[in-house]
Amino acid sequence: MTLARLRLPSDFHFDRVVRSHGWYNLSPFAYDPRRGELSTVAAGAGPLRFRVRGDVLEARGALPAPALRSVASRVFSLDLDLAGLDASLAGEPKMLAALRRGAGRMLRAPTLFEDAVKMLFTTNCSWEATRGMVDRLIALAGEGGAFPTPESVAALPASTLARKVRCGYRAVSLSRFARRVARGRLDLASWDLRDANAETLREAILLEHGFGPYAAEGLLRILGRHEYLAIDSWVRKQYRVLHPGPAKTVDRAIARRYARFGGHKGLAMWLELTADWHDGSREA
Repeated sequence: MTLARLRLPSDFHFDRVVRSHGWYNLSPFAYDPRRGELSTVAAGAGPLRFRVRGDVLEARGALPAPALRSVASRVFSLDLDLAGLDASLAGEPKMLAALRRGAGRMLRAPTLFEDAVKMLFTTNCSWEATRGMVDRLIALAGEGGAFPTPESVAALPASTLARKVRCGYRAVSLSRFARRVARGRLDLASWDLRDANAETLREAILLEHGFGPYAAEGLLRILGRHEYLAIDSWVRKQYRVLHPGPAKTVDRAIARRYARFGGHKGLAMWLELTADWHDGSREA
């Protein structure tokens, strides 16, 4: 297996990026916190393993070193420049503390297709349901435990996806999305352009069948675009734990609280709501 090394920025923390959200707990990711190792399986590449030694991220896998470094950079959001965020979070000690503990980056899958499908599978259901759908899709269309490619999913009828993945109404959305990507009608790289207008990206994602505001904004969050809040039931519940008030006004309260952070409002919200994931008080 190839070993590739990437020098890490000073604000990087392996565990806090891995546990930045629930992807580490979805197949084919597997996380061993005692060994400090994250592993996954990528289509066409097989098993991939990541760990930190000092200020270097080590990546191992059956890929050429440049390709392996590119995958590792994507998985750990190393393309993001978080310099200067301290000033925008002035007056918010919990957010600043979380940022300085290395909680500003989001874990990503090796491919944007995997990120997008997993986000689709989080809509309108429990986390256990999401995990089940992901596991069954990999068993149905993945090779060697890898997350399926767009081509392998596109080869299956929506009825087969509905029956064997048990993903309900999402089967039609998944089938259409996979076919569009596999046939070159949708270039997912256009969703991952750092200098692209956020509203344009959001609207492009919303054009895809089954991707509503939560899925679009949640996917943008994973891509490091924090212009939106991606409010769901968990966000509402956690916000009211920190800031008590009536449930019927929670969305307005969330919007007001984080509006002053402008293009970083989604990150400010996430840093505050997930602060206790990384301070030793509980697991994500």
